[in-house]
Amino acid sequence: MNQTISTTEERLLTYQEVCALTQISPATLRRYVSHGRFPAPVKPNPNGRAVRFRYQDVKAWLEKL
Repeated sequence: MNQTISTTEERLLTYQEVCALTQISPATLRRYVSHGRFPAPVKPNPNGRAVRFRYQDVKAWLEKL
C-alpha cells in the first residue's frame, strides 16, 4: 500500500492551534478571517462542518507581520 507522508508544510491546523501559534484570541481570529485580514480556512471534508487552516498560509501571514 502506498502511503503519503505529510510534511509540516501540508499540515492543517485547528482554530485552537492557530490561536496558540499566533497568540491571538479565538474571537480576534474569527474577526480577522471574516474581514479578510487572515487566510481563509479550508474544509477537509466538503460535507462536514470542521474547518482547518493550512500551516503554510499561517506561516506566511506571520512572516508578513
